[in-house]
Order: sequence, then structure tokens, then C-alpha cells
Amino acid sequence: MLNEALEDTVPFFPWSAGTMSFWERDLYEKDLPPDQFNRRWWEYVAKFQGVEPPEPRGEEFCDAATKTHINDDPAQYYDYAIATVLKYQLHDKICRDILKQDPHACNYYGSKAVGDFLRGILRQGAMKPWRNVIREATGSELSTKAMVAYFQPLLEDLRKQNEVRQCGWQ
Repeated sequence: MLNEALEDTVPFFPWSAGTMSFWERDLYEKDLPPDQFNRRWWEYVAKFQGVEPPEPRGEEFCDAATKTHINDDPAQYYDYAIATVLKYQLHDKICRDILKQDPHACNYYGSKAVGDFLRGILRQGAMKPWRNVIREATGSELSTKAMVAYFQPLLEDLRKQNEVRQCGWQ
């Protein structure tokens, strides 16, 4: 579970929903001037990810533009963040309500009921606002609750392990 959290989920959110989304908002919505691109980028990297630049970075650089979607598909990282939240919400619904299984050990390979559930969502296409479709399918608004619940055993284990450690700023 720790590998799953660290490889696919937890570090991605400060990046996608924080650094990238805030910087793109400043660029496209607030017309961030080019002479502030790099400074603002590194402000957000520090704020959301806790990372400092490896060396001083001037405005002759545009480090944000090294991320492909800045150049060719704005807001895509935000979309990835929403997709990740949605993945856990749908997985929780499928495991708990359709298959009656623990989400940590749930396998829906070959399940007609799961296929019908997912087809019912996808069949609607763009006929309804996607938020309405998700609320109708899962019984709740788009929410991180299922993702937090999924990783709760890991969080409890890490808290227990860290009780005897001196962590963070003292």
C-alpha cells in the first residue's frame, strides 16, 4: 500500500492540483507576464511540493515549459488529479456496493455487473454534466473521501511507526 501511495497517488496531488494548476491559472487567466514565469513557477513548487530549485533560476529560463502539457494541453494535470480522485470513488462504489468486497482486495475482472455499471456511466457521454453523472452513479459528489478511506490503514500504520520517532521541525 505504501508503494501504491507513493508511486501513483500522494506525491502527484501537490504537483497536479497545486503547482501545475496554480501556475496555469496565473498564466492563462491572469496573464502572468513572461518576466515572472520562472519566479512564480518556483514559488508554487516550494509552496505545494516543498522543493527548492537545484540552483538559482533566473527569468531567462521557463522551467514550467519543460512540462509537455504546458505547451500542448493546458489544464491536463488538473484533469489527471480529478481522474485519480474519480478512480478511487468508482473503485469504492464497485467494491463495496456491487461486489460486496474489501476495496483493498477486490477483483472485478469478468464481472458483468461491474461492466453494466461502467457502461451505464459511459453511455451517457456528454448528455449530462459529468458531475451529475458521478453523483447519480456513486451517490455523492466528486470527493476524496474514498481515496482517504482507502489509504487509512497505511496512515494509521505510519502514525504508529512514527510515534517513537522524532519527525519534522522540532
